[in-house]
Amino acid sequence: MERKVFLLFSGGLDSVLAALLLKELGFEVIGIHLTCPFFEKNLNQVKEVAEKIGIELKVIPVTDDYLELVKNPPHGYGKNLNPCIDCKAYMLKKLKEIAGENGIIATGEVLGQRPMSQRLDAFRKIEKIARLERKVLRPLSAKLLPPTIYEEKGIIERDKLLALKGRSRKEHPKILGRFGFNVKEFPTPSGGCLLTEPSYAVKVKDLIEHNELNWRNVKLLKVGRHFRIGNCKLIVGRNKAENEILKEKAGESELTLSVPDYPSPVGLLTCSNPSNETVKTAASIVARYSDAKNEKQVKVNVYKNGKLIRELVVTPCRECERFMVKR
Repeated sequence: MERKVFLLFSGGLDSVLAALLLKELGFEVIGIHLTCPFFEKNLNQVKEVAEKIGIELKVIPVTDDYLELVKNPPHGYGKNLNPCIDCKAYMLKKLKEIAGENGIIATGEVLGQRPMSQRLDAFRKIEKIARLERKVLRPLSAKLLPPTIYEEKGIIERDKLLALKGRSRKEHPKILGRFGFNVKEFPTPSGGCLLTEPSYAVKVKDLIEHNELNWRNVKLLKVGRHFRIGNCKLIVGRNKAENEILKEKAGESELTLSVPDYPSPVGLLTCSNPSNETVKTAASIVARYSDAKNEKQVKVNVYKNGKLIRELVVTPCRECERFMVKR
């Protein structure tokens, strides 16, 4: 077996420690960083961390099959819409594809750190789903876990691995110091899994329920206020930057709306052939978030492919909350 380790690498302290420990044991470490709008990290920061500790980094985007997993996870969701068991198995399958038959697969997971996916029974279940039974090395908690085949074959010396457990990271500074680093050199990469956040999860659920779950729509979940008008989705920008994004992302059959005579947000109506009533409701919501919100009647322009196609006069919405996508 090659002395190459393919390590699931987030750029956080746990994966940094795992990489340093494996390097100390004489392995060539290749960090595998999976990117996804649901758990995006600062990629430049991750690359800087990998360079600082001297490992190769491969950045791999998740594909459309991950969306299918979010829609219908075989092993269920966590507290919100987070398919933790199936997500971790998905990641390990990706590592397996890259590592091939001879590469060692490792993660920076710590036993007991996360309630759903980092228990002993969860580790076993995830390995079984990924068809990697006893082939996933978790060097930070290895002494507390059953031996992997790498340890049984003498490829890795078990007594040189660690026995970390739980959510506390009080041991991290001391371990990092052993490798000549300070914990302050490794800022935690921004962003956890958005699917664990209630306000975000409900918007993803709305996309699933209306058969609109695709990467374009997922990326738009971070932009603006979200409303559901019948089967149509309206996104209203909160600032100039978001307004520009909504205009840029508008599809050929979609409408954008704005108030011409006042500072106004841009509204993106993401459905084809909306009814007149739907467009009027969308216009009233856009008017509500413009500087004309206190006027009795407001003109709203409707655009398609950047061209003005309609002018409406509406009353700013007084009950927008009932259309908002929320819990």
